[in-house]
Amino acid sequence: MHRAALFLARFCSSAWIGAATLFVVVGILEVTRGGLDSTTKDILVALRFPPFYVTGFLLAGLAWLGACVAEFHVELPRRRRAFAILSLVAVLALLFVDYHWIYGPLESMVKPPGQAKPSSFVAYHEASKWINLVGLVFAWTAAVALNWPSRPCDE
Repeated sequence: MHRAALFLARFCSSAWIGAATLFVVVGILEVTRGGLDSTTKDILVALRFPPFYVTGFLLAGLAWLGACVAEFHVELPRRRRAFAILSLVAVLALLFVDYHWIYGPLESMVKPPGQAKPSSFVAYHEASKWINLVGLVFAWTAAVALNWPSRPCDE
């Protein structure tokens, strides 16, 4: 049970880093490459971000659960486990804050698609970029804590 939990924690924390990074890279390429009008960009925001948050909550939540259940696994020292759990709680909290207090208002600003954006759009967009970066750093921290090789006597 503890081995499976540690696998789940390692896999899901690492998978979230890869998924979030791919999402950001593709999103930046779409916006900076040109050829997309504001209506299309607005539609993409409404289509792509909800699965981003669902995937984030699912993977970070499963990683947190796995780290909690892997309590007595010899390859996961107590301090690193606690560090990973706290980092994953931070990831989940940041996703929650971002979804409810930043993405929600942003989504309402892109509906209907193609309309002029209010002046607050830029501030919300910047806040979303920074909160997602911080969340990714916490996810990376958790993945390092979970995946770092250890000696059985490592505490």
